[in-house]
This record gives sequence, structure tokens and C-alpha cells, in this order.
Amino acid sequence: MIIADKRTKLWLIASLFIILLGGGILYSFWYRPSQPHRQTTRVIATTTAITAIMAKLDVKLVAVPTTTQTLPQQYRKLPRVGNHVSINWQNLLAAKPDVVYVDSELADEYQAKLKEQKITMKALDLQTYPQMLKTIKYLGEKYGKQTAAKKLIAQLQIKTVHRKKHPRVLILMGMPGGSFLAMNNKSYLGELVEKAGGKVVGADPHSLYTSPNSEKIAQANPQIVIRLAHAMPTEVEAAFKIAFQADPYNQLIAVKNHHVYDVKAPVFSPTANLQVNKAYSQIKEWVNQVE
Repeated sequence: MIIADKRTKLWLIASLFIILLGGGILYSFWYRPSQPHRQTTRVIATTTAITAIMAKLDVKLVAVPTTTQTLPQQYRKLPRVGNHVSINWQNLLAAKPDVVYVDSELADEYQAKLKEQKITMKALDLQTYPQMLKTIKYLGEKYGKQTAAKKLIAQLQIKTVHRKKHPRVLILMGMPGGSFLAMNNKSYLGELVEKAGGKVVGADPHSLYTSPNSEKIAQANPQIVIRLAHAMPTEVEAAFKIAFQADPYNQLIAVKNHHVYDVKAPVFSPTANLQVNKAYSQIKEWVNQVE
């Protein structure tokens, strides 16, 4: 009986060992520590705003836009693929991208050619400040950079200023050739003006950009004018100066009180970018002066 008991105990111990060993193997098979995200796609950014976001999220690129602006350090030696005005298709295709990121407003310039080459195109919406934050979140999730995306979004938060009086602000965007457009409160810069406590005037509330209406501008009589040179800033600023020597601009209170401000990239832009804090701080300072 004693020998039988010993055999029984040995059998139970051996059985328990086998069960534990099997469980350990199954656990190691099913449970695997999460591996760091490895980017395998070849990515091209076609605007400086998109490139800047990619840099903050540490997304690897294989080519970047051609620009006079300073690109992030890690991308400066990469091939340049032009921009929507003059796309360098030779360099773009030579980079063998899996996906090309473009601004949603410029998608038509790229879509047909990329489709023909069977290259995926992703249009990113940077038209407004909230849309930019959503784009950053999307890219963070896409490339496993959620932590970096959350940190960047937190850095870009701006607080709305509540004022009893809201200084009237006219925003004009100059175009090559001497023409310009009025931007409304739903445009990127219009949003920043209203967050700073200003009131955007002189523009069509139903359209982001419209041709200026002299009568409407004269009636609104803005206290601040922001003149954005979107492209060819030297020529555009010269055109602004000529226009502001005539009615209705030369009669505006903003002109008489010297509250007319010429702005340009990279801090100011018709669409959102990572310079939003600087642009907002500057606008808020201008609004403070005439509150």
C-alpha cells in the first residue's frame, strides 16, 4: 500500500507538471508582448503643412515637396517632388511611393495621374483648425503614433477670448496678378480672428473666399485689416498698397489708425498648419490694440 501511494503521488506530480508545462506553452503562444509599430509603406508628403505634421509624428517619408520654406531636418536630403503648381512627376514616381498625401483642396491636381500609376492618394483636410486636429489624430492612428499625436494636439490648443466688444476685422488674401479675395469667419484665419475676440466683416458668410464687395467693406468699416500674401509676396504686397490708395480702402478706420497688417507664410496661411499658435498670438495682439 505504501509503494502504491508513492506511485500515485509520483503520477499526480508528473501529471501536474505536464499540465503546467502545457499551459505555459499555450500562454506563450497566445500572449505576445506588443511590438513597436514598424512602418512598411513608402510615403510622400506634397505640402509643407503635411510634411511638418509627419515630422512631429516621426513618420518616415521617401520624398517631400519643393518649397522655399525650411523643411524639418530629417527630410532635407530627400528628393523633391514639386508642388501643385508644378509637380515633378519624374521624382515622385522614382520614389516608388505606396501612398501620396495631398491637401484636399489640391487633390484634383494629383488624382488622375496617381490613379493611372496605381498609386494610392490620400487627401487630408487642413481647411480649418478643427479639421487639422482631426487629421493629426488620423495620421497618429494610421502609423501607430497615437502618443505623439495626442501630445501635438495638446500643444496646438488655443483658448477663445471672450470680450464685451468685438473689433471688426477684414481679411484679404492677395493673388498673383493683383486680385484678392475676402475671407469669411469660417476660413482658417477667420476662425483665429473670432477665437481672439474679433468679428470678421466684409465677406460673404456662405463662402470661405469671395471677391471683395467695395460697398459692403465700406459699410462694415473694419478697425483691423489683415492682408495675406498667399503666393509671390513681393508682387502681392505691392498690389495691396496700390489698391489701398483708392476708395473704399483709403477711407477705412483701420487705414487711418494704421491697423493694416501684411502677413505671409509660414506663420500665416489660407489653410491650417502647425504655426497656429504664433498666428493666433499675433492676431490676438492686434485685436487687443483696438478693443
